Amino acid sequence: MSDYFLADDLSGALDAAAAFHRAGRRVTVVLSPDAWPENSASDVVGVTTETRNASATEAAAKVDAVIASGRARGARLVYKKIDSTLRGPVAAELAALAAAMPEARFLFAPANPSVGRTVRDGCLQVHGVPVADTEFARDPVSPVRESSIRALLGDAAGPCVTIAETETEADLVAAVSRMESQPGPWIAIGSGALARPVAALGGKSNSKMAIDRRGPATGPIIFVCGSAHRGNRAQADHLGREGGVPIHEVRPGDAATTIRLAVADVMKHGAVSLMMDEERTESRRALEAITGVAREVARQTTAARIFATGGETAFALCRSFQVSRLSFRTEIEPGLSLSSADTDFGVMLWAVKPGAFGDVRTWWRGFEALKTGYFI
Repeated sequence: MSDYFLADDLSGALDAAAAFHRAGRRVTVVLSPDAWPENSASDVVGVTTETRNASATEAAAKVDAVIASGRARGARLVYKKIDSTLRGPVAAELAALAAAMPEARFLFAPANPSVGRTVRDGCLQVHGVPVADTEFARDPVSPVRESSIRALLGDAAGPCVTIAETETEADLVAAVSRMESQPGPWIAIGSGALARPVAALGGKSNSKMAIDRRGPATGPIIFVCGSAHRGNRAQADHLGREGGVPIHEVRPGDAATTIRLAVADVMKHGAVSLMMDEERTESRRALEAITGVAREVARQTTAARIFATGGETAFALCRSFQVSRLSFRTEIEPGLSLSSADTDFGVMLWAVKPGAFGDVRTWWRGFEALKTGYFI
């Protein structure tokens, strides 16, 4: 029986994929159930539902559809990735899982202690501050208004759901061990940090599956940032200073000018960073603009390497380049992954990270990994 996991956005799916890869599993992330590969029993498939910003009804329907698809393939659901700050229709997705799998128990653990996201007294905190009192309460698309996990989940937090107190990585391991020691099927629901002890149950670490340096990719590199998180500006600025990568802001309605200037910079510097206009007012239009600019710059420069920041942006870029699945290659750093994909431009490398992750050198480290070009 093959294993699979669910994620509510593409960057989260790749974050979870890193945990299973580290445990010695080959992982493919698909953008829809239709792209589900025919794998051997040793492989793991990650499915992104892209429901982070969906309505509760739409999210539940998509989760239910993937579970039905997995069941038809004889696959076993082992993990559900959610946002570590509880953005999105989390309660609706949990309710859909519980309805589709009434025989299962659920471990709910959104904590990611390495980046300061912990659960104490049933309250999700970010660096010790209740999440509803942080910048995530001001998220322009999916604000978090409640810090109490049980209150946020409401009726979905039934007797089959265990909400784990998790302030350290060891707490996550212990929570998984307790669930595993009890009889009957169970599903882990949580952050990428929770994926690590879950993945460890199904395989052993295999260092030979780390980076393979054969067959380096060549050609320009395009950085695409659709995330509004302010840390990305600092990361892009650092890359500009250290790597000489110019930055261009993409403004809807002025794509032609941006494309012309970005192409010229790629030809001169070998790379370019595309960022959404900081003054943007309509996110959907801005996303369409930046993905359109990125595709045209790639076409004109024969770029074969993409760095995408933000799960929604990465998904939109994949759709633009006609990518249906990503073959996970390695984890560059926590939250930043490297994959390969077939596109309508040929095989390309994709580095993807969530918008809110990383330090000032994260883009630089992604740049170095993409320059080496790990095609396996």
